Amino acid sequence: MNNYDLKNFGYLIDTLPRDLFNSLSKECKTGEKNNPEFITGLTAKNVAVHRSLVNNKKVLFDYIKNLIEKYDEMWPGLYDIKVMTNDLPYKFCEPWINYQRKGEYIPNHNHDGIYSYSIWVNIPTPSIFEFTYTNIMGNIYQQKINLTNEDEGKIILFPSKLPHIVYPFNDTNKVRMSISGNLNFDSSVATKARSVNRSVYNYE
Repeated sequence: MNNYDLKNFGYLIDTLPRDLFNSLSKECKTGEKNNPEFITGLTAKNVAVHRSLVNNKKVLFDYIKNLIEKYDEMWPGLYDIKVMTNDLPYKFCEPWINYQRKGEYIPNHNHDGIYSYSIWVNIPTPSIFEFTYTNIMGNIYQQKINLTNEDEGKIILFPSKLPHIVYPFNDTNKVRMSISGNLNFDSSVATKARSVNRSVYNYE
C-alpha cells in the first residue's frame, strides 16, 4: 500500500530584527499624517486608512527575500501553479501602512502577486487576522490568528491569493498599525533559460 498527500500551502510567521522593526514603527507613528495616500481598492464603509511606506524598503525587502526562500523550501509545490514562473525573477511591489481605528476593519480580500506579507506594528487591543480557504473537497474553512501586543514586530508571509480579513475592534481609541505588501514576477525581465537564479530581486 502506498500513501500520497495532495499538495497544499501554509503560511510563515517570523520576528523582525529589532533594529528594522524600530525603524518601521517610527515611520508608522508619523506616516498617517506625513506619507502619501496608498490606493488599495478597498472602498467599503469603515475600511482602515492606507498610506505608502516611504523609508526602510530596501532593508525590509532584503529580509523578506530570505523568508521567501524558506517558504519555497517548506512548500515547493507553489512553483507548480505559478504562471510563467521559470523565466522571470521576483519583483517587490510598493508596501503600504494600514491604520485601523475603533469600528474599522479590513474586509475579506486577496492580493495581486505571488506572495504577500503583513507586519504587525501596533496591536493596542486583542484582534483577529483570519484566512479563508477551501480544502481538496471544496469545504470552506477559516484559520483565525488571535493577535495581542506580544505579536508586535512579527511578520506573516502567505500566498497572495489566500483570502483574509482583519476584524474590527471596539474597546479602545488607539490605532492598530500594520504594514502590508506583495511580491510578484518582474514581467519586464525576459530570460531564455527555463530556470532562473532566484537570488535576482528587483524593485518596482
